[in-house]
Amino acid sequence: MLGGIRTFVMGPAPVLARLIDELGWVEIIDQAVGRSDYKLSVGLRTKALLINVGTDREALYRVEEFYAKRDTEVLLGEGVSAEDLNDDALARALDILYQTGVEGLYTTIALQTLRKLRVIDEADDLIPIHADTTSLSVTGEYPDQTEFRIDRGFSKDHRPDLKQIVFGLCTVRGLGLCANVNPGNLDDHTWNFENIQQLMGQLDDATRHRGVYIADAALVTKENLELLAEERIHFISRLPGTYKLTDQLKRAAWEKEDSWQEVGRLAEAEDGASYKIQSFRRMLYGRTYRFVVVRSSSLDARKERKLEGVLEREKSELQKAARNLSKHVFRCEQDAQAAVQAFVHQYRGVLHRLATSVRAEQIQEKRTRRGRPRKDEPAPPVRTQYRVDVEILPPTEESVQMWREKEATFVLITDIRDDQRVPDAQILRLYKEQHEVETRFRYLKSPYHVGPIFLHKPTRVKAFGFVMLLSLLLYSVLEYLIRERMKQETDPLILPGQRKSFRPTGLSILEMLDEMTTAHVQVGDVWHRTAVAPHNPQIERVLKLLGMDLSIYTEVQNIA
Repeated sequence: MLGGIRTFVMGPAPVLARLIDELGWVEIIDQAVGRSDYKLSVGLRTKALLINVGTDREALYRVEEFYAKRDTEVLLGEGVSAEDLNDDALARALDILYQTGVEGLYTTIALQTLRKLRVIDEADDLIPIHADTTSLSVTGEYPDQTEFRIDRGFSKDHRPDLKQIVFGLCTVRGLGLCANVNPGNLDDHTWNFENIQQLMGQLDDATRHRGVYIADAALVTKENLELLAEERIHFISRLPGTYKLTDQLKRAAWEKEDSWQEVGRLAEAEDGASYKIQSFRRMLYGRTYRFVVVRSSSLDARKERKLEGVLEREKSELQKAARNLSKHVFRCEQDAQAAVQAFVHQYRGVLHRLATSVRAEQIQEKRTRRGRPRKDEPAPPVRTQYRVDVEILPPTEESVQMWREKEATFVLITDIRDDQRVPDAQILRLYKEQHEVETRFRYLKSPYHVGPIFLHKPTRVKAFGFVMLLSLLLYSVLEYLIRERMKQETDPLILPGQRKSFRPTGLSILEMLDEMTTAHVQVGDVWHRTAVAPHNPQIERVLKLLGMDLSIYTEVQNIA
């Protein structure tokens, strides 16, 4: 006899739960913690937070309310209910995570994940480790900041009015390797110094020796370069524009026009920038490094706006100088031509074109005597004088493009001096792959608002930051698996909006799964679970790519 029916919108939650299980994260956390103060282990409570963050990407709701609307046993195991995930239980789990040491725990989890995916084992000679930071605004008051500080600092999400924490992250092929949660006022120079020390203390010797630390210009300080040399860590970075050596290297490269090596486009997009490079060896802080001067064909929007200002100021200055020159009178054509040459030489570096000409004027001399001239007095002689005219013409597209390329020229620095092992073009490619860590931060920049829900202590905020970084790693694993397995496919995935792709983002996969629903149907006294067949046939294809099927929406695992 058919009884009641209950439905649950599960979305991607079962996929995330199964990935966590396959990666063994709960076991790693519980082994590190070494104790359980509650019905659910710390690892299981962390798993609950990860599913919550990954499924509800618009806000961090109260976790207990989140699970009250879902089939909790399918996600977390037999006997687990939403009431088991109250604020107090989660807060105590965060306290224990903080006491355990979240940085070391993250690296342990990340290294096991990378090994399971064979990312490090299958890497080529070098392992590029991309490092960067971002900030996350935090609301609420946190009076006790003796162990961890939530401060104002340079806000990368443009909220200087709020206090913040700073996330640090190192990735390999877009997957987290090392991560940390830092006080809000930590600058990038100091973060790099501390991060290198942390990274080297957590990696095995084989990974350390093959690693190449890649970061933006904040890495390049005397202290950081000394640390990298002492630890014998290879690195690639951008030489800051504030160094005199940067301008010297740019000038040296632009004076050798025939020495540029064509690299071409690094991105697949047809409108992507094209690159040329030159390489130099120079000393910095007593050590010899390889410097690669990079000439790009495109500017970012900020420098394009600078171009508009440069042209406006240049034209105004030329108009003023041309008016002053036109007021001068020259007695001979040779003097006027000399003035033209001096003017053109003075403004030889401008973008505008200058059209000059010398104009002769016939001027009648004044009479030498006063009074009315006699009738038979001859007219005063006529003399010729000369003036210079200057017409300011718009710059040619070639000269504007040359300006763009000079402005878009930058200098890379590396300690890898063996250009046979790692050619200049590869140095550039490795550096440009820095976007892989920058794009990871977009996930963290989703509109989460970390407020004092159950995070009344700064230490809990730090522990929850660790959970967010783990959630980012989980998201990255999902995207990595789909993209790697799509390499073997001949037909693209059809994404929401009928977009076709062989390299879908993790976000598009999560969106595809958002409407997945299950039903509990009562037959007699027994409730049966069933997955509502998805309307989108691409969903079952995604599950198959992940080694899963619709049963993950109905199976309950025993957590005993």
